[in-house]
Amino acid sequence: MKIKKICCISILVMMCANSVFAITHNQLATQMSFNNPSLVNSRKDIDLAKLDLKDAKATYQPTIELLTSATYMVNPPIGKIVVNPEDYVNGESGTSGSLSSLSALGLEGPITVYQGMEDTYYNFDIKITQPLFTWNKINTSVELYDKVVTIREIQSSSQYKKLLSELEAREAAIYYIKEMKKNLIQQENMANELIQIISEAEKNDLVLDQDVLEVKIKEKQIEVGLKKLEKEEKTQISKIITLTNNKSISTDDIEYQVNEKIITSLLEKNKKELIKKAISTSNENIQILNILKDVKADETTIANNSIYWKPDLALQVETSYSGSRFPLIEKGYYTKDQSALNLTIAIKSTLWDGGKKLNDIARKEINEAKATEDIENTKNQILEAVNENLYTMELDTTNIEFQELNSQIIQKRIDNLTQEYEQGYVDKAQILKAELEKKASDLELLKQKTERATAYFTLRYLTQ
Repeated sequence: MKIKKICCISILVMMCANSVFAITHNQLATQMSFNNPSLVNSRKDIDLAKLDLKDAKATYQPTIELLTSATYMVNPPIGKIVVNPEDYVNGESGTSGSLSSLSALGLEGPITVYQGMEDTYYNFDIKITQPLFTWNKINTSVELYDKVVTIREIQSSSQYKKLLSELEAREAAIYYIKEMKKNLIQQENMANELIQIISEAEKNDLVLDQDVLEVKIKEKQIEVGLKKLEKEEKTQISKIITLTNNKSISTDDIEYQVNEKIITSLLEKNKKELIKKAISTSNENIQILNILKDVKADETTIANNSIYWKPDLALQVETSYSGSRFPLIEKGYYTKDQSALNLTIAIKSTLWDGGKKLNDIARKEINEAKATEDIENTKNQILEAVNENLYTMELDTTNIEFQELNSQIIQKRIDNLTQEYEQGYVDKAQILKAELEKKASDLELLKQKTERATAYFTLRYLTQ
């Protein structure tokens, strides 16, 4: 009983193995979101832009600079200063009576006037600079970098949506490739069976050598088709590995079903509404360009406010201490120091630089004009892409409808041939040839659906 239970569990595990290791579209999208290098870098670009914004806001605050030094002098430049009173007395009167007077006052011998510089020397200097008036350049700079942050965020979102559409398009391609491989394998089996039948007929001189050769050519075409599908399958899974940065994924892991109704529903929408939505301000690519145009305008404003004879004003507060004793720690530091406190209103302006600032203003104005042109060019490119993919979807849909009708007609012929075969009027070879023809029509149908799905995902991204 126990052995039977283990066998049942093993069979269940084997049956469920594919579903256990299958990866859904949402799981692949999550892996791509966290692991795709371009998406990771886009998030880093957002962080860098936020740091630039913090730097711009920091300009509102004062700049505090500290300069400090500590020096030990082996031979101080000013040594001990000694005065001999006798030299002065003898020089003035030249009498010994004066010397006795100095003796009475206790001023005999040399007198130390200055002990000399100490071996240590400390210097502290704190400078605080606070901008007061900059012709609104700081405010404009903050607004500019805030817009850059917004651009980086929208770019990251747009990049994710674009890659998500590419990911799903490649999953759909793998789904159709698997279906096409099934189709070709079935054709291969039919061709092998047909070759056996015709080969037997050839031995009995019932068919020509040419008939056998045609079937063998068909078999070789099927083999070539399978090789091409294997190559395309490897290409698609390689792209998915790059998108998700997951090197362990195989085509067998991809669990994806194409919803044909959702694809065809896009064609039911009003074409003018789709085009209008694609170039509206809700389109992230258009949003980026509009904000970028504002950034260029801010750069022009900053350049205009940096022109000649527009001075920037700042308040500068400087306090310093220098002396031989370390302040607040060594005794007597306050009797042997030199300290200062200075308040300064500083005005800074470029009077002339050979016209560089004028050139910079002209350069910024040109870039601003280019930003406007970029918006129009992008709109035209989006319109072109929308129309192209719409036409592709419409054409593919028409071809799909044609192939479906063609398959239906061939299927009716197969049904009739089957009845005639059962009645002994035709041989099995004729049925196999008709079935191969139907499989070829079904294969073409799958190719058209693959192309339509690719156009759909591109169009969905452009109009979302």
